[in-house]
Amino acid sequence: MADSNELFKAFNGIIKLSDSNRNILRGVRDSLRQKMWKRFATIPLDQIGTNKIDFQTQGSYVMDTIITPYDDDFDLDDGVYFLGNLSREQRPTTKQFHDWVLFVVGEDENYAKVTDKDTCVRVRYSKEKFHIDLPIYYSNNFKNPDLAHLKENWKLSGPVEFIAWFENKVGSNFQESFILESNRFAEFQTWKTDIRKTDSQLRRIVRYLKAWSDNLRGDMPPGIVMTILAAENFKANERDDIALRDTLVNIKSYLKANGCKCPRPTTPKNEDLFESYSETKKKYFLDRLDTFVDSANQAIANPNYKEACLKWQKHLGTRFPCSMIKDEMPYVKSYPKAAVIGDNAQSA
Repeated sequence: MADSNELFKAFNGIIKLSDSNRNILRGVRDSLRQKMWKRFATIPLDQIGTNKIDFQTQGSYVMDTIITPYDDDFDLDDGVYFLGNLSREQRPTTKQFHDWVLFVVGEDENYAKVTDKDTCVRVRYSKEKFHIDLPIYYSNNFKNPDLAHLKENWKLSGPVEFIAWFENKVGSNFQESFILESNRFAEFQTWKTDIRKTDSQLRRIVRYLKAWSDNLRGDMPPGIVMTILAAENFKANERDDIALRDTLVNIKSYLKANGCKCPRPTTPKNEDLFESYSETKKKYFLDRLDTFVDSANQAIANPNYKEACLKWQKHLGTRFPCSMIKDEMPYVKSYPKAAVIGDNAQSA
């Protein structure tokens, strides 16, 4: 049986967002925030009904499940919070809030394009292949805010709650107060550094599933679906290849048992994230899942390391490092260390 654990660790080093790209994202995010705060101050209070906006980075960047896609178009979600006490009936329209965000984002020679989407404003940058999504919220705090959706009006949301749910699955000792209370910011920074050093197997499994989706593109589910399916069906193993195979098998059984639904575990709880998928799209994903499970079983059972690696590469893409294996060696007992691949030295 081919043990591909070290190949997966090397692959993780390739797809995991590097510290250099992380620093670029953080620097651009902070610069954009400063610009938005400054321009927000010029909007008359009688128009906007609040005198404060704030920000909270969310999603895969915080949970460290973010990957560098094959085309390098990585991204960061930075929630824009309008802080106030107006009821939904008293507030301006969600379209007006989107327009205010478009105004405070403004124009910049570094922007390639600014797009108003249903749930966010997307700022795509020209010098680097990345974008920042700005989901728009209204709330009197960061917990369970209303998301400004252009088509569905105000939707109760829980971005911090989702982070807490996932981190509970990981067992990382995350606390919602790290984000909700400013006086715990230093602890939050320490926590983020620690989880990146630890790099739990569940985080790696999520990255592998995202890499699979990135390789196929098309009608594959988005990152949040892959994250939920992985966390709900994760089966740990001392080897990443077996853990991935077993998790895929569990996902297949889970979807078959519940009629191909992916219930959101946090606010809005039990929302089916496959609800908008056509039967054709669902069938496409389930067929791809079936073939991935078959290949995973074949790879683990195959005594030839090169052949096993090619089974994985078929689904995970050409970045999966089969070049590390010598053709003349059916069994490989050692690999180059994964740390030499990519740029993932730890930083705060």
